Amino acid sequence: MMLPRARPLLGSCGSPICCGSLILLLLSLGWMPLLQVQTTKTGQEAAFHCAQLTGTPDFASLPAGVFLGLTCREVSGLSMEHAQGLAMAVRKKNVTLRVNQLRCLARRLPKRLTNEELDALPLDLLLFLNPAMFPGQQACAHFFSLITKANVDMLPQRSLERQRLLPAALKCRGMYSFQVSEADAQALGGLVCDLPAKFVVNSSEVLLPLLAGCRGPLNVGQEEAVKEALRSGRPPYGPPSRWSVSTLEALQGLLTVLDESITRRIPKDVVAEWLQHISRDPSYLESKLTATLPRFRRDTEKKACPPGREPQEVDENLIFYQDWELEACVDGTMLATQMDLVNEIPFTYEQLNIFKRKLDKTYPQGYPESLIQQLGHFFRYISPEDIRQWNVTSSETVKTLLKVTKGQKMDDQVIALVARYLRGGGRLDEDIVMVLNGIPLAYLCDFHPQDLHSVPSSVMWMVEPQSLDKCSQRHLSILYEKASLAFQNVSGQEYFEKIRTFLGGASVEDLRTLSQQNVSMDLATFKTLQVDAPVGLTVDEVQKLLGPHIEGLKTEQDKSPVRDWLSRQQQEDLDRLGLGLQAGIPNGYLVLDLKFQEAFSSGAPPLGPGLVFAWIPALLPALLPS
Repeated sequence: MMLPRARPLLGSCGSPICCGSLILLLLSLGWMPLLQVQTTKTGQEAAFHCAQLTGTPDFASLPAGVFLGLTCREVSGLSMEHAQGLAMAVRKKNVTLRVNQLRCLARRLPKRLTNEELDALPLDLLLFLNPAMFPGQQACAHFFSLITKANVDMLPQRSLERQRLLPAALKCRGMYSFQVSEADAQALGGLVCDLPAKFVVNSSEVLLPLLAGCRGPLNVGQEEAVKEALRSGRPPYGPPSRWSVSTLEALQGLLTVLDESITRRIPKDVVAEWLQHISRDPSYLESKLTATLPRFRRDTEKKACPPGREPQEVDENLIFYQDWELEACVDGTMLATQMDLVNEIPFTYEQLNIFKRKLDKTYPQGYPESLIQQLGHFFRYISPEDIRQWNVTSSETVKTLLKVTKGQKMDDQVIALVARYLRGGGRLDEDIVMVLNGIPLAYLCDFHPQDLHSVPSSVMWMVEPQSLDKCSQRHLSILYEKASLAFQNVSGQEYFEKIRTFLGGASVEDLRTLSQQNVSMDLATFKTLQVDAPVGLTVDEVQKLLGPHIEGLKTEQDKSPVRDWLSRQQQEDLDRLGLGLQAGIPNGYLVLDLKFQEAFSSGAPPLGPGLVFAWIPALLPALLPS
């Protein structure tokens, strides 16, 4: 049942009733049994309708739930002044908006903001503002002082918003070399994690401790620069041969980049003490560190099991065995048949890790499903790399293990488990999907593309733009089809806001259909399209697709896919746009599409089909008989 659109209600004095009162009135008229999402949406529509009637809307009086259901369509209907007031209310109420909500709200803010106005906005909202809005040393310095307090990691590293922040911050600081001072690093905040490898090479003493705390993974260049700095023994950590337990603690996220050339130089007693420390702390047993531990772990001395110490069953006596005795005496097959007892007895983390090594040795090709079904809480000690060797065919096996993961930080293990299940021909049912709802949907990119066919279309409603950053073109094509099916009952701008995340998988026919719906696609979204899709559109179709954003083509004309699209258009058609776009096909020239591909990933673009055959008209007179 749908609520009717709210109309302005006037009090006895003729003034509109305040938005908050209107929502309460709607609820008091018998709408309480409705679903919360319907109530929130209707109250929200009433609030924004009321905001247009009143000169000074009081967004701060609205309940927090109204902000959580905010859509781009509703924000786009506000004036810049009202959008700014809405953003200030979000900051005042400490409401956390989603990425797409922040992006839409940022677009409606005034292009000129004072320092005081910036201070009143949500910090994460500032990430979506163009740094060019704050020219001058004082303005940009204040802007980036706020950016350092925002959660930069909410922006994908490949997003337009994130890519433009670091260059602007460096320019604002006057950093034109690859040297970084402590003051510079402090001013950059989370953007330090995006500094290219050359900065790491020249400023390792300042940057290594900061990179150790970065949430996201380092890129290949950064990793190599970090390894080289650690090998060299330069400050702040010095040579690996002098490292202590506190050094290994300080390295944090950098432990994952260490290779054998570094780990073998660390004193053995230091490694042993550190391993003993982390074995008592389960928070260290995260997937990345678990995969790194073998590089540090010394092989246990090969000793024979003392007479009479070889156990016939798992019992409490094993608690009192020394580690080397467990290694020498316990049989992996016995553990596999008595996993229920392994889970019942309070073994230490190190003892459980010894048991795991025994099982791994017994089943080097991966655990059989009969053992997997019995793992219980022992599943917490299994790494994603181990899981990828399994053969999981039963949904009951998956559900049993998923129950163990509740309340644990085991997203990577859950993703690997479900992926193996799908690879075995399994299909997701409602119970499994409900567990996955609490996990960031980046797991979709970890599935094999063919496995995505088993993912229910309803999951597409929960996908955020950054969730698909790691997806291949095959992933995106399949997900786009699922998203189109999921959103088939939605139309207009609301449909575009939903399908936008998946447009990297859209075909030229999909884009052509979308261009007829006046969606006003922004350039950031246009740039995420696969190259083959937009190049098949005409100038008129692209103009309809982009709407007021068409002017952005000028600044992107040297970059793909805009560059590729321009090379396929007639120059006279481009001239009609009045944007000064070049690289189109001159009148009368013949174009043959030989499906040339770029040979290089960077540098000047190769000659496109239009340019390759641009000389044909000039040769025609010579070929014709006189």
